[in-house]
Amino acid sequence: MISRKTDKNLETRLLSGRNVTVVSALDEVKAKGNVAYLPLLFGLLNSNPDEQVEKEILNILGTLKIQEAVTVLTEALQLTEYKSIRKKLTTACWQNGLDYKDYLPVFVDLIINEDWETGFEAFTVIENLENFPEQEIIDLSVSRIENALSNASDKKKYFLQEILVLIC
Repeated sequence: MISRKTDKNLETRLLSGRNVTVVSALDEVKAKGNVAYLPLLFGLLNSNPDEQVEKEILNILGTLKIQEAVTVLTEALQLTEYKSIRKKLTTACWQNGLDYKDYLPVFVDLIINEDWETGFEAFTVIENLENFPEQEIIDLSVSRIENALSNASDKKKYFLQEILVLIC
């Protein structure tokens, strides 16, 4: 994932609206392995694509193996414009198994602020972390959890308390 530029022809094919063309372009995106295409994939996913196109996009996101994609994914999770696909993006995060430790507060915030299902996906990301971040990031997360516990639903309280057990 060294390249940061996108191929304009490939972009055009991705945005063509013709399923066969889009799926073919998605195969090429997967082969190129360029994180610069991720925002285009998020936009496509957000546009309620055909089931086959959505499946291909989710497959790409769920099988990413380039650590550089973590920043792009976590930034997308925080954007209001992607609220409708936040659960799908969060699911892709735990599926791809990349290292999200430095973004622990993002996933804590998803548990606190999003619906239970998205919170469950965010909890799964945290639960599957192999390493935990630096103490400063842990302290920030603990503070957010402690502030949210009193107003959290029982299901969310469970997730938040379990995270405290994991990171403290």
